[in-house]
Amino acid sequence: MDLYSSMFTRKSTRNFTSRPLPESKLKELRGFIETIRPLLPSAKITYKLVGPEGVKGMGVPEAPHYLLIYGAEQPLRNTCAGFLFQHVDLYLFSQGYASRWIGMIKPKESAADFIIGMAFGEPQEPVNRGLADFDRKSLKEIAEGKDSRIEAARLAPSGLNGQPWHFIVNNGMIFVYCKKKINGLPGMMYKLTDLDVGIALCHLAVASEHAGKPFEFVISKGAPAAPDGFIYLGTVK
Repeated sequence: MDLYSSMFTRKSTRNFTSRPLPESKLKELRGFIETIRPLLPSAKITYKLVGPEGVKGMGVPEAPHYLLIYGAEQPLRNTCAGFLFQHVDLYLFSQGYASRWIGMIKPKESAADFIIGMAFGEPQEPVNRGLADFDRKSLKEIAEGKDSRIEAARLAPSGLNGQPWHFIVNNGMIFVYCKKKINGLPGMMYKLTDLDVGIALCHLAVASEHAGKPFEFVISKGAPAAPDGFIYLGTVK
């Protein structure tokens, strides 16, 4: 299992085979989820693993498996959910499978605490790519100051490819900001920019572990002023 290299080669897909994963692999996936350290110690994010019969929604890709992600109202709920399950996205890719975050999916049984879903299974097409194939903003567009780990965050997936994150590096800490909304008509309807920042924070955490550096996310006082259109979320120490 190599989550680090997965960040630099993975891509999502809408085209899955209908073949379910072996139950042994699903058991391993559940076990992996239990090992993930949450973004905040108090985070309470849960999930259900269902088949096609358990989901609904327009434009949902056909896949053998879906993760439905839930969380009651709590500090940085969506960010914690994105952080946790981007680890799952990277894990699945490292095991030879593919996945896709799906904002439009709904559970068949409605629930007020539902956040988002993820489709996964065997891909029908290659899901590897090189760095030149990533459509991402440059480092200078998303960060002030230098920290090699931010390159991994730069490659993180996001809804509408909005990349709604900004980082300020200062005194060995990375201050993290979230864009309030994505520009354009589709962006007016999109409400999960804070979840996308959680996905980028997952990449920062994986890069930190690879580099042998600590990763602790805290909400601190005295953060640099947020860029125009952004809000402060927290600090990586």
